[in-house]
Amino acid sequence: MDETDAGLAGAEAFLAHAAELHAQYRAGGIKTYVPDGLRDGERPLEQLVAEYLPASHRALEAASRGLFYSLPVAFDPAESIGPYLGVVDRDASGRPYRFLDMGALIATRGFGENDPASVRAILASLPFVVSRYAHSEYQTVLSLRLKAELTRIAPAGTPRYFIVNTGAEAVENAIKAALMNRVMTSPDGDGGFIVSFDGAFHGRTLGALAVTHRKRARLGFPTFDWPHVPFPVDDPGSPKGTLRREERSLKQLWDLLVSGRLPHAERSRDTFRREMDALDGFLERPAAASEPDVQEFVLAQRGELTPDIVKRARRVAAVLVEPIQGEGGVRQTSARFMRKLRLLTRIYDVPLIFDEVQTGWGMTGRMWAHELFDLPCPPDVVTWAKKAQNGILFVSEALATFFQEEKKFNTTWEGDSVGMVRLLAQLDALDLDQVRRTGEQARAGLEALARDYREIIDNVRGAGVMLAFDVARADWCDALLDRAFRRGLILLAAGDRGVRFYPRYDTEPSALDDALAILRAAIEDLVGGRAAADVPPAQAATPGPPAPKVRVGTIDIPIDTIDIVPLTAAEFETLKLQILAVEQERYGPAVPYPPDVLRAGRRPLLQFPLETLETTMGNPGAIGIALRDRVSGRIVGYALGSALENHNEEGVSADPHLGDNNTFFLEAMATLPSVQNAAALENLLLDAVRERASGAGFEQLSTLIEARLLETGPSWLKDSAPLKRVDNYLRSGIPFVYVQAPLVPASRPAVS
Repeated sequence: MDETDAGLAGAEAFLAHAAELHAQYRAGGIKTYVPDGLRDGERPLEQLVAEYLPASHRALEAASRGLFYSLPVAFDPAESIGPYLGVVDRDASGRPYRFLDMGALIATRGFGENDPASVRAILASLPFVVSRYAHSEYQTVLSLRLKAELTRIAPAGTPRYFIVNTGAEAVENAIKAALMNRVMTSPDGDGGFIVSFDGAFHGRTLGALAVTHRKRARLGFPTFDWPHVPFPVDDPGSPKGTLRREERSLKQLWDLLVSGRLPHAERSRDTFRREMDALDGFLERPAAASEPDVQEFVLAQRGELTPDIVKRARRVAAVLVEPIQGEGGVRQTSARFMRKLRLLTRIYDVPLIFDEVQTGWGMTGRMWAHELFDLPCPPDVVTWAKKAQNGILFVSEALATFFQEEKKFNTTWEGDSVGMVRLLAQLDALDLDQVRRTGEQARAGLEALARDYREIIDNVRGAGVMLAFDVARADWCDALLDRAFRRGLILLAAGDRGVRFYPRYDTEPSALDDALAILRAAIEDLVGGRAAADVPPAQAATPGPPAPKVRVGTIDIPIDTIDIVPLTAAEFETLKLQILAVEQERYGPAVPYPPDVLRAGRRPLLQFPLETLETTMGNPGAIGIALRDRVSGRIVGYALGSALENHNEEGVSADPHLGDNNTFFLEAMATLPSVQNAAALENLLLDAVRERASGAGFEQLSTLIEARLLETGPSWLKDSAPLKRVDNYLRSGIPFVYVQAPLVPASRPAVS
């Protein structure tokens, strides 16, 4: 048998096997299957992979010089079906192990693995698989067919398109188009700047990084100094808070529009209020406005602008926003905000770009996620990638002219042929009703888990199959992902404490049940107890254990023997192990946790790891205080935090001053439990932190703190109104409260 015959035989065997797997999957016969030994929570995952998945381990070791960080297994596409990803390892009988993927390969797959339509399409398109054409000069019947299909599915208002290779390239070219628009149409030829939003993630090329505003995403690269405004997360439980955030975001954007970022330009709040009232009045009309109505309103409002404002507004080249922030935490705004945003940018003649790299083509139950908002007029640019298998840029007719400018937007490949084949094979299979049904089943399961484990997970959210939930504290997010993976469920993080749950569009109900059952077991691994739903009604009505008290110690340390040590970066590095020891003693053995709480990874749930404390002290403007006993030389207490915008603890998203950049968040505080007068030390810490925060220019102090401190703490803390109460935080048995207190000039100089 020659190599061609061997290849054909192998292909025939694969086809038969794929068909068999597909039939088994659709009949509910495929389940997650991983070695039982992976569940050993006392050993590092890498050791378990080496022992129980040796083929994966060998493959990873052979590639260890590569600069990557990924899941610690080697996947085998030949054994994958639906959302189940096979790996190269087998059990003793030869049965392949399979993980269940609820990350949808980082949202790149709408349908399951080895989908029959895709398999057939690849077979019928072998010439395009064998040879990759440089489509920028050499169009093929395949690339032209894709372009015809893009014409059919293009978002309203953006009928022209440009094909690139990745989502970052699509965003980069959208930025270039907006800047070129300003260069070619502005009298001074200034390209201006792009406005984007807090929490955004648009890619890792330099232009995309300039509009990316997630912690650590820029990685210190030099890039454009472009402004960003708050992303007003919609909180259905706090409509007034949502309105306040929307107003703040629109005001900051309006300031940029009317000033062009020039420092002495007038930014009258009264004028802003009049313009917002006009937007509200137009949007409150009972019937949907037609394009002529919108145009008439826009021109009337534009006519109220002075020539100077119009000129300054042209310094804003575009506003770039994700309909739903994916990497930033699956965060959503209200349709009301997006409608105002579209009208405001239209009035000031500023292009609006929607980054739908992740949300595009059905993921939210609509073809394009921005259709959820019922916009009064369409956007100017829409970027798409992920499920497109390439990068796509949809643009309006007006902006399309700039793509002809000396081929400034040319790309060698203009997309990959194999990706084109995969997309074309699935375009007609998209069933938005099916997406919504799948999403409804998944969301119902997640909401049931959130009810049963409300102290651990909450805030189930999303649209369609783009779903997520929050883990109560960021440092336990990775722990939950680890526990799920050890049981065979792949989940991906989103933001600081969010977990994505992205089913494929056509996920079988049995696979969703499988995923939700594993997730439940993973949470049980983390907390080690029974869910509320498992507790008999009579028992459930019984009050839980009383909140633990600080252990009465044997030492009373006079306050006048305590030194207040400001924690600079260098000082923290020197003292961090002593500080960690205080944290471990206070929230370790000193706390009588309920018996159903597992100390996952040998760390109690309330206890902060050193990595979290280091990250916080590494934030710009971080403030830390340590208390040192002069007699023993020992650190007996500490407190630290940084600007509110650096944190995502329980309650932060609803903080009325989130986005104002004027609030200090006290993240961690602990004193030694062996100290009798611990309350006095806590008050000393709180007062010292308050003075430092006030001296640093902060106007408020927020914190999620033990509720007992509202009784034992300093008067300014007792007088603060709790914004949120968590009665059994992280199933510790301890009630916590989220409070905010105004900062006033300290009575004595801030600690330095």
